[in-house]
Amino acid sequence: MDANGVLNLITGLLSGIALFIFGMNVMSESLTQIAGGKLSSVIDKVTGNRYAGWGFGTGLAVFMQSSVTTVMMVGLVNSGIMKVAQSVGVMIGANMGTTATAWLLSLNSLGGAFWINLLKPSTFTPFLAMGGILLLMVAKSNRNRTIGTVIVGFSVMMIGMNLMSSAVEPLQEVPAFNDLMLKFSNPFLGVLVGILATFLIQSSAAAIGILQALSMSVGVSYGIVIPFVCGAQMGTCMTAMLVSLGSNNNGKRAALIHLFYNVIRNITFMVIFYLIHMTVGVPLVGQAASAVGIAAFHSLINVAGSVIFLPLGDLLVRLVEKVLPFSEDEKQEQADTLTILNPIFLANPPFAIDQVRTGTGMLADVVQDYFAAYLRTLSSEGADAAAEAQVSQLGQKAARYAEQLRRYCIRISGQRMNEEAAADLSFLQSTVNDFREITDKVTGMRSSIAHFRKSGGGFSEEATQDLSLFGSAAQEILDITVQGYTLGNKRLAGTIQAYREIITDIHGKINKKHVRRLHGGVCDRDNNLVFSELGAGYERIIDRCDSIAGHMKMLVTGSEEQDYSGQYETVKKLFRDKYSILEDED
Repeated sequence: MDANGVLNLITGLLSGIALFIFGMNVMSESLTQIAGGKLSSVIDKVTGNRYAGWGFGTGLAVFMQSSVTTVMMVGLVNSGIMKVAQSVGVMIGANMGTTATAWLLSLNSLGGAFWINLLKPSTFTPFLAMGGILLLMVAKSNRNRTIGTVIVGFSVMMIGMNLMSSAVEPLQEVPAFNDLMLKFSNPFLGVLVGILATFLIQSSAAAIGILQALSMSVGVSYGIVIPFVCGAQMGTCMTAMLVSLGSNNNGKRAALIHLFYNVIRNITFMVIFYLIHMTVGVPLVGQAASAVGIAAFHSLINVAGSVIFLPLGDLLVRLVEKVLPFSEDEKQEQADTLTILNPIFLANPPFAIDQVRTGTGMLADVVQDYFAAYLRTLSSEGADAAAEAQVSQLGQKAARYAEQLRRYCIRISGQRMNEEAAADLSFLQSTVNDFREITDKVTGMRSSIAHFRKSGGGFSEEATQDLSLFGSAAQEILDITVQGYTLGNKRLAGTIQAYREIITDIHGKINKKHVRRLHGGVCDRDNNLVFSELGAGYERIIDRCDSIAGHMKMLVTGSEEQDYSGQYETVKKLFRDKYSILEDED
């Protein structure tokens, strides 16, 4: 082959590969856009059963490639929408679904009668491409334009396939190339080439498609096909593994499920196959492979893998958990899961909203315990490690509950509901956010106190008493808030708002007394910032309680409004008298 021939081969091959990969990516991304956010809700319904998940993963990968599907699974497991065990069936199905691309590409190798030629992508692709372009030009809706992009992407992929096949056809006359192909029949080298090719182009379907193009042009033996396809299926795991680097441990476990399945399946097949070949010989190894034969082998190994590994999915999960075991924090996180927030209830928004209402009550109880535990450790300078650990655990539990409720509310908001239900959901979301802010504020104050004590800081006895009383006032208001929410009592909600009027006055007097102590040298000026931060923190917590009281009044229905103003004045006086010790001295 002369220099011009080599140049034409390289440019034609690179052009074909570029078009093939570009078309596949365009088609995949456009199909993902069409599916939109509906995939998450569908996945919740089908992945509870591993075999249904396998069917879903297979169908999804037929349209969007296995790499896209597995990356999506890593993201869903990482976000908590799916559990690691739920991803097993979908991952195995995704590998099965990617075989559809090889079967579609193999149609180009068909020949014979007119009707058979009509099935070849090289025949119908030009008409399909023109239809897609026309749809892009005339369509008014984004959805129809996206469908046009899918069609054009598929057509470009087919054109790239034909271009690759035509470009490498002259190589069949080059002895050096045939010698190189023989070297790739070495199982170890063939697997490595398959892994490398898939890693570079980020698609096992594309790598196997290139192999099919070579089979139709220059011819390749099954001795090359078998290790290459096995290597390509292992190489496709790299995409999910790279994505998982930025995810949490559950996301990494989902990627490991995909990796272990492909590595164990393909290596096991290779060992058994080549042991048989070494013992009795397999004539197939030396025979020329067709595009249809490559697609058939690709499907065979995936069907066998599905049949064997679907029932053994729990073993894959255990293996992954051995490699990446759950930490104590993760175990605690699982224990802190609000199981009442079941995705099945989303189909009935009013019932799902009732679950949120119950879950918010559970969150309120934990927040109440968290603040009380914080005050206990604050009152004792030498709080032991066990007490601090308990406080920290309560804070983490409250934060997890709040996050689970927030996500569930977002998912409910995507359902159809009447105005009353939508209003209840909105108030509940705001209430959850208020309890979350209280949690965050307590956590922030704990951090400040820990740093303050570590640096040797401390308060005078009088300053400690003032902070303790202010904290007790905040605790009392929070207790009434939680009780009012749990009982659905509007009267208690009004009491909170009555107390709120006194707090600003109390806070101002505390600050005046502290300034007086600073000027008198009773308190160290270095503790002023922390003292002020704690006071502002308590008032902020009471602000959130006041906000929750307002939401409570809107959430509690079915009771007539009554005038409690006289009773409110009485409780305000009792509250003011209770904390009168905070009055500044004239």
